[in-house]
Amino acid sequence: MIANDSNVTMPRIEWLPGLQLAACIFYSIILLVGVTGNILVIVIVMKYRHMRNATNFMLTNLSVADLFLLLFCTADGYQHLYGKDKHRLGKFMCRFSPFVQNVTATCSVLTIMAISYERFVAICKPLKTSPHPTLFQTIPTVALFWLISCIISSPFFIFTKTYIMESTYNEIIVACFTQFPFSWATWYLIPCTLIIYLIILILLCYWNYSICRILFNREALLRDNTIVTRYRRQVARLLIALIVSFFVLILPHKIWAIIQPQLSLDQFHRLGFHRHSFLIIATRSLLYLNSTINPLLYSIMSTKFRLSFTSLYQGCYAPSTNQRTSTVLSCKEYSKRPMLTSTNKDYLGGRVSTTSGLAYYPTKIAQIQEKKMLLNDNTPTPMTATTIDETKFTFPDENKN
Repeated sequence: MIANDSNVTMPRIEWLPGLQLAACIFYSIILLVGVTGNILVIVIVMKYRHMRNATNFMLTNLSVADLFLLLFCTADGYQHLYGKDKHRLGKFMCRFSPFVQNVTATCSVLTIMAISYERFVAICKPLKTSPHPTLFQTIPTVALFWLISCIISSPFFIFTKTYIMESTYNEIIVACFTQFPFSWATWYLIPCTLIIYLIILILLCYWNYSICRILFNREALLRDNTIVTRYRRQVARLLIALIVSFFVLILPHKIWAIIQPQLSLDQFHRLGFHRHSFLIIATRSLLYLNSTINPLLYSIMSTKFRLSFTSLYQGCYAPSTNQRTSTVLSCKEYSKRPMLTSTNKDYLGGRVSTTSGLAYYPTKIAQIQEKKMLLNDNTPTPMTATTIDETKFTFPDENKN
């Protein structure tokens, strides 16, 4: 909304044909897919025990922030399309919507920063790594992120108000927009944007570059291909995708939010209604898309999330962290074990070949304890085939359960 600071009567404005309908359909698709996807992420992490770890809880916090933005801020998009500049949502929503929009964006940045820093320390500085954070240790951190975000975004709640003014349709209306005092734009709006987005982006680039340099260099790819390392590479790729999508999709809206309030009426005339409306629709579409794309990235780039989505769809319970494997394709827990055969061709120099067959035996307590470190790192349990000394091998008692 541009304040009318002159007595010039503006000509009646008409939207470009089809633009309102196309934007409305796009908003609706984004809203449906985004709300469904983020709810599924929250349900999966809460429902399946093997998904409850610090990293996934941080990703759940991202989904909560995205869900809040979609539920409380997309109404402004529809109102811009069909409201003819009138604010129809009441004084509280006038203040609350931009407040939520900035709170969720700030909280998302802090969450991504926390995940990246934890991965950076774990991979690049393993000797300085503290014990892996538990779920109960992560909850206070997440609560602190929300508190900081609310404090930083509180000026948007204070300076967003309803005003009686003349619209671009030559009508006297009640409009809603944020109008910072000039001094606030100098020492609050621009510095906060630079700190929250530019400086943190530089830190994220450094941390993830350091991670990739260790995990993806040629020597590491040839030398270290364990399940733990493969999982860490998968998480690194997912983090990079989250960072790129977040900043590419949200920065245009943040830049436009700084520029738009500074436009005078003459500048608005030169820009034109159609270009102005298109910029608002484009930046809002990218903002809403950012809150929708994360669940899609999880399902594409994370094996555990993808299998959990499949398991939830099929109505099958995923195995918990105290079981042998982390696959979610079956509700029963068995591990594949080498089965000896009596043929002489399987005996090679006093050793027994382990490729002759497979038998299913229940997972043992000792094997579970052996893999705790991998599970703490959110890593799928490795299935390794090892040779077994013939003299020390004993067949399991088939009468035992």
